Amino acid sequence: YPELGMEAVWRIEVEDFPAFIVVDDKGNDFFAQVTTPVTLGAKD
Repeated sequence: YPELGMEAVWRIEVEDFPAFIVVDDKGNDFFAQVTTPVTLGAKD
């Protein structure tokens, strides 16, 4: 739905991969700003 701009709901189809996309109201990519990589569910 690109005609709705940044306030739009974007539909993204992904198979066999949990995906989260976080962009704020200024178009900044949250994950690009994270400096410490984190793996969820990692076993030590």
